[in-house]
Amino acid sequence: MRITMLPTLRHIRQFCSQSRLRESPQQIRIYSCKERAKVPLQLASDPCSFTSFYTCGPTVYDSAHIGHASCYVRLDILQRILRDHFRLRLVSAMNITDIDDKIIKRAGEDGRSWQDISRCYEQEFWGDLQRLNVRLPDIRLRVTDHIPAIVGFVEALIREGFAYKSSDDSVYFETSRYSQYGKLQNIPTVEESVSEGKKSAADFALWKAAKPGEPSWESPFGPGRPGWHIECSTLATQIFGKRLDFHAGGLDLRFPHHENEEAQSCCYHGVPDWVQHWVHTGQLHLEGQTAKMSKSLKNTISIGELLERSSADEFRMLCLLSHYRSAIEFGDQSMTVATNVLRKFHSFFDDSKAYVGGVKPATVIDSGDLQKTLQEIDLKIDDFLRNDFNTASAITSLGDLASVVHKSINQKHPEAVQASESGTVQAVTNYIRDKLSLFGLESFSESSSSGSNSKDSDITGQIIDSVVQIRNSVRGQAIESKDRRLFAVCDKMRDELKQAGVEVKDHGRNSSWSFAKR
Repeated sequence: MRITMLPTLRHIRQFCSQSRLRESPQQIRIYSCKERAKVPLQLASDPCSFTSFYTCGPTVYDSAHIGHASCYVRLDILQRILRDHFRLRLVSAMNITDIDDKIIKRAGEDGRSWQDISRCYEQEFWGDLQRLNVRLPDIRLRVTDHIPAIVGFVEALIREGFAYKSSDDSVYFETSRYSQYGKLQNIPTVEESVSEGKKSAADFALWKAAKPGEPSWESPFGPGRPGWHIECSTLATQIFGKRLDFHAGGLDLRFPHHENEEAQSCCYHGVPDWVQHWVHTGQLHLEGQTAKMSKSLKNTISIGELLERSSADEFRMLCLLSHYRSAIEFGDQSMTVATNVLRKFHSFFDDSKAYVGGVKPATVIDSGDLQKTLQEIDLKIDDFLRNDFNTASAITSLGDLASVVHKSINQKHPEAVQASESGTVQAVTNYIRDKLSLFGLESFSESSSSGSNSKDSDITGQIIDSVVQIRNSVRGQAIESKDRRLFAVCDKMRDELKQAGVEVKDHGRNSSWSFAKR
């Protein structure tokens, strides 16, 4: 596996000279599960330092489902905001758990090696993220590529008295030795039977002793393999050291996974806090159900199945319309809402293009008022994003701005002979497009605005232009002669073009076209 190395100090300083922080990051507020409240964002004080962001990756024993997708899409949105709106120099990392009980079990069921299982689903996972337009992490690490480092981490915890070897040669972290255990989530006291070899039911495995027929690695404690929690602590420490700005994952990881990571890492590094900001995304469930999506509950929809029925942008809009910490209800009703929001923005861009291009009838626009509205909404959006990344309110504000422009360019002013202040309309349109692109909505990016990334897209556009111009000529004759047969021909051409994925809009005597959006 190719590992992308961390930037050198020279590269960081060079990047720093080309970038600037939008504002002091301390003005950003983010929810803290430790404080149970929103707190000021606290990052490294050096303005030329990078910001670390570690995400718990999947255990690759099966296809990823849309519950996973909602987590990674939401975290991608947050990372884009930090990078592209607040101008933080983010370095992201993610692990792949490629050895686990579930992987071993799946390999036995399929009659394949655990390596074949994990590599197959790992490759599929990265492909799924790209299809969802999720930026891949800067640094990707497989657990089994870093066994020596994990063994060293466990050795250090034993040496400092925070871990012990059990009678079966497994190694456990002794939670009673860490006074802040439970800092991320209140842990209810439950009477549990203590497994053989463990001092307490709350103690968790750092190293699992080898079982017959299972893969294992040599260590000073005997052959075995890593426990789940030790993986992320070791890998994140390798990349970012004893301070981590962001550590992210789904809400279901807060306990026990993240709680245990924090405990063992604080003990290893000798620090009061290892992670400055824990980020947990809300869970996804199907409409009418309260349980989270889970393979064990057999209520999953794979990412491949999702993308057969909906676009990546439609699913991303669903994520944007809720707060990243909130649960998402997935179903026909919620996806229809997301799709309609996208269509309204696409319709706005089509009308704006027609107006600026002189295709739509001219109107009189107060440029000063429009610019003032833009400035006000820009400040509101910035405030929303500073308030724990409130994307839902930001999208609503962008929709409000689009509605103001849409109303202005569709007013009827018979005395207007040409578009007034079309430059201001274009400026506002660019702003809305840039903000939607910032959130990762691919269909609004400049590269896909034509509706095609192929080399033949320009030729296709020219052909459609010619067809629409011919239709305009016929339609002009129909308007002059009031010939219903010619109108019928024009309507049929419009319907045929729509079937081919091209939407035609009539504006008085002129017409505009765009690629139809799902």
